Amino acid sequence: MTSSLTVKRTPLLGALIAMQIILGSLLSIQLLLTKISFAFIIIALTARLFSPWVTAGSAALANLLGMLLFPKFTFFPGFLLTAFLTGLIFGLAFHQQTSLVRVLVANFIVAFILNLFLNSLWLHIMYLTPWSVLLTTRIIQEIVTYICYSIILIALFKIPILDKLTTRFKLQ
Repeated sequence: MTSSLTVKRTPLLGALIAMQIILGSLLSIQLLLTKISFAFIIIALTARLFSPWVTAGSAALANLLGMLLFPKFTFFPGFLLTAFLTGLIFGLAFHQQTSLVRVLVANFIVAFILNLFLNSLWLHIMYLTPWSVLLTTRIIQEIVTYICYSIILIALFKIPILDKLTTRFKLQ
């Protein structure tokens, strides 16, 4: 990648990270055991435009900056790892192409492996909450999250102008 292409892409990546912070920290609903946020939309767009590693790094950076700028609870590095892995999964799934199967599989991994089990592990470590309480309260939320995220991302990637712009951006 030439330096002029890097110069053109860097401001866009910065804007996407800022949008992740806004959607993930300011416009999210944070409860003790759960968080409702629409930052996944920006992570998916970043995954469509940039490499999986850049997407993972930007998701982790947005998580860290959001926690530093707008803290709601105690910082725990495990959630930073979850954000990184979410960006990596979305990056691997959406960078080359997007399809119904890729959206469903990526959302399944993020909702049920990362959010349900890994984030529950972090909450268990932080608050010593019993596993039975964590899993029973969070499983319903993750089922709803999986369905909602899948519908939103399928609709998002079906927008013709978005597909055209992301394809053109990647060809530059």
